[in-house]
Amino acid sequence: MRLKKFITVGLVIMLILALSGTICLASEGGAGEKIRIMCYGDSNTWGFTQRPNVKRYPSDVRWTGVLQNNLGNDYQIIEEGLSSRTAGIDDYKNGLNEYIQYDMNFNGRPTLLPLLKSHIPLDVVVIMLGTNDFKVKFRQTPEMVAESMDKLVKLVTNSVDPEQEWYGYSVPKVLIVAPVPLNATKESFAANNDPSHELAKLYEKVAQANGVDFFDAGKVVPVPGMKDGIHLTANQHKILGDALTQKIRSMLNE
Repeated sequence: MRLKKFITVGLVIMLILALSGTICLASEGGAGEKIRIMCYGDSNTWGFTQRPNVKRYPSDVRWTGVLQNNLGNDYQIIEEGLSSRTAGIDDYKNGLNEYIQYDMNFNGRPTLLPLLKSHIPLDVVVIMLGTNDFKVKFRQTPEMVAESMDKLVKLVTNSVDPEQEWYGYSVPKVLIVAPVPLNATKESFAANNDPSHELAKLYEKVAQANGVDFFDAGKVVPVPGMKDGIHLTANQHKILGDALTQKIRSMLNE
């Protein structure tokens, strides 16, 4: 009897270990892996709002949250929005206090590759930047901003070795999103309202040259709805999120 019990217990333990191994394999890139999409942007990705006592839209209101809700549980949307982030211009902010004494650079180029590596594996990288590059102090033309976007795209597509840097995972697809053109009232932006309208056609050329996808946010949201003429309203986040849902589904052949 004891021998039979030992054999039975042993078989149960072996079965549990076998099932555990199956579960681990599935979680490490098997059939249960979610499609991971990183959204890299500025305050209109972070979700800035001017509502009283609220500076950020709730997660389900932001276009990234709309995207997550529409795509469902088989997808994971990774938000990487930072207010003031540029596509390629150094913009240093002074230290915040005695503990944070060093300046922070809001240039989107130096931080992109570390973020890509930290979020491996990724299936799609959405880049919506360029608005802050049109601050008057930077003296950027639309062509110069497009050149910065080209460098960002190349960081994703060309500067990684799929076997080493991505641990065997495929390099993600890229979606360039031309931001909604400016209608700014702030002096720091206003002189570049018209030039910002030229960015979409230049971004589209960058996408074609690099063999990546392109979407013009200005096609679904002509101008920012907030009073500052820079940021999106809650309804505009919904419109953009719905439109990008369809775009990403088409990219992934769904």
